[in-house]
Amino acid sequence: MLEPHGDSLKRAWTKPTIMAAELHPTVLALDAAGGACSAALWRDGVAVARRWEAMERGHAEVLMPMVEAVVADQGYEAIDLLCVGTGPGGYTGLRIALAAARGLALATKLPILGIPNFDVHHQRARQTSPDGPLAVILETRRADFYVQVYDADGAPSGEPEVFPLPALEARLGALRSSVVLAGDAVDRFRNASTSADESWEWLEPQHADAAVLAELGAARMSLASHVPPNPLYLRPPDVSSPAADRQRLRG
Repeated sequence: MLEPHGDSLKRAWTKPTIMAAELHPTVLALDAAGGACSAALWRDGVAVARRWEAMERGHAEVLMPMVEAVVADQGYEAIDLLCVGTGPGGYTGLRIALAAARGLALATKLPILGIPNFDVHHQRARQTSPDGPLAVILETRRADFYVQVYDADGAPSGEPEVFPLPALEARLGALRSSVVLAGDAVDRFRNASTSADESWEWLEPQHADAAVLAELGAARMSLASHVPPNPLYLRPPDVSSPAADRQRLRG
């Protein structure tokens, strides 16, 4: 299933730091960190195959069939790089995507690159709002929000954080300029906010897209390695390991 209004994969906005790599590598990207699951194949500066489906659960059943579908015409031997979203996002979906990417890297001996989902949302948002500070606001499935602010040049402004509503309003207000708000939790923040600035530009909620992830991966090919990427956790997961559960029972 293609995301509504997401069929056009040629980016209208780019910066020198995210242009296609000089060698135009073929990149296989997969993502299941948020409220969607997707896979894409990037070749010669464009996504030549893409699968995308919105879902809150069930990523394990659909991710690998998506991967197989997007590589069907090219084969794994044509791929130069594996790319995976590292979150933040849902614990289960994130771990599924990372495990799948690590397994593929092991089987194919391809380099692998992890990219924060904040960067994917930032790149998507810049298609329609190329100027000024931009805040990516992602869902935590709690009362607070995952947030990363970017400056007008596209560089992260500070570290990603978890903000409750009042602190997020204060953080954005401190920018003292118009700011673009993007991500999958924009509507929830907008509906909850009691002190939103009139100058803020609210984009439609968006989920991550492996096609954008692959585009970023092509531009960052030099950063790839054979070391599996780690998930970006901004708080401990809501679940604990069986070993931890057993230890508590013994106590």
